[in-house]
Amino acid sequence: MPHVVLLGDSIFDNAAYVAHGPDVVRQLRERLPEGWRATLNAVDGAVTSGVERQLERLPQDASHLVVSVGGNDALRHAGILEQGACSVAEVLDRISDIREEFEHDYCTMLEGALGQNLPTAVCTIYEARFPDPRVVDLPQLP
Repeated sequence: MPHVVLLGDSIFDNAAYVAHGPDVVRQLRERLPEGWRATLNAVDGAVTSGVERQLERLPQDASHLVVSVGGNDALRHAGILEQGACSVAEVLDRISDIREEFEHDYCTMLEGALGQNLPTAVCTIYEARFPDPRVVDLPQLP
């Protein structure tokens, strides 16, 4: 019997954010073909390195993995936006260090997930679609 396991953060472990609506794992279970199962191993607040612990709890019959993680890694460094700096080069150096750390952690996570030798889907950090601040919405005239 196919068994999908969700790994990562609150993108999947989102019950706390949907009030009385269905969370992701419930929606997935409702849409999977008959005979398929879904398990939530993702943990709200997890960072990329936390997926290793989630992989340790994989059900024996897991057949497919879906991973969405990384947003909390970025949030962990949000304070960089408020730090002072003496030069642009200094800021770019800090950002480069953060990127290198994230790349290392993400690659390690991917190696662990792919090392399970199961079909694996990876959902990357989404690109926000903020409205263009240069465009002003004018009210419609009658």
